[in-house]
Amino acid sequence: MSADILADRDEAVRLFEVYGPLLTEREKALFSYYYSYDLSLSEIAENESISRAAVSDSLGKSLSKMKEDESRLGLLSRQREATKLLKEAREGSPKERESALAKLEEILNHGI
Repeated sequence: MSADILADRDEAVRLFEVYGPLLTEREKALFSYYYSYDLSLSEIAENESISRAAVSDSLGKSLSKMKEDESRLGLLSRQREATKLLKEAREGSPKERESALAKLEEILNHGI
């Protein structure tokens, strides 16, 4: 797999970790089969007695929904920012640590 494909897959999994609970049970199942269990579209279609196109459409719609949720809510980007600040707080100079901790406190006070 190319680096771009792996990055896209990793991003899809991260979105699912945050926004998966907002999907329907069916969408969650199909998404998990493909991204967590690495089943092919054909394998999923056969197991679920639906067409390969239906699996592909569901995956695309689920991913679009989660991207829209991220665009509106920004939970994943705030989580990433908090993780970055935590690293700065652990590894930075005293001044960088102080700044990172103040920003982390602000994020926590306003909700992640």
